[in-house]
Amino acid sequence: MELVAELRGRDGQTRSVRVPCPAEEGEGGQLRGLRRALAELQQRVVELLAPLVQEEREAAGGGGPRGDVEDDEEEEEEEEDEGEDENNIDTTASSGDPPPKRTKVQQP
Repeated sequence: MELVAELRGRDGQTRSVRVPCPAEEGEGGQLRGLRRALAELQQRVVELLAPLVQEEREAAGGGGPRGDVEDDEEEEEEEEDEGEDENNIDTTASSGDPPPKRTKVQQP
């Protein structure tokens, strides 16, 4: 078995990336082999797209690689804060805290 990624550029040119996906020995071997092949395929696609992404950034006036990371992070944090306020989510409680105690009310 093999994994195949097909990338089609704006110019219509198609590029294929193929990665063999051998099954490994033992229980769950096929799944482990698939995971490794998927990681390799992902890495190859990233390597193939990296120069294209850089060209797009330079054409858009972005300049260097990841020059706008801080702005993006600030916007994401603001959006998260707004979303939490809208949904009335208590951000002070952590997952490690026990749930609040419930008290039983006895009927007379």
